[in-house]
Amino acid sequence: MAADDICARQRAGIESLVADRKSLIATTTRTERQLAALKAAHADPATIASVQETLSAEQEQLAEIAVAGKAAVEEFQGECVDQPLPTGASDFL
Repeated sequence: MAADDICARQRAGIESLVADRKSLIATTTRTERQLAALKAAHADPATIASVQETLSAEQEQLAEIAVAGKAAVEEFQGECVDQPLPTGASDFL
């Protein structure tokens, strides 16, 4: 496979991770707001616990995306030295 094809494939993978990260950040922010509202309203403890579990899962997914993104960016930098990083990729460094 040509170097340009490898770099294009890696670029697409990084762009996908950046998009996933942005989407999950928005979701996590909504969940954090929901949790804060539930706590402020002194909602049922089971409901609060459920939303807290959801938030924890989202935060874990963000951490996994960060690890995958960092690895993808480092690989891209090593193999595609003459090309700029995809937009948003520097968030993984």
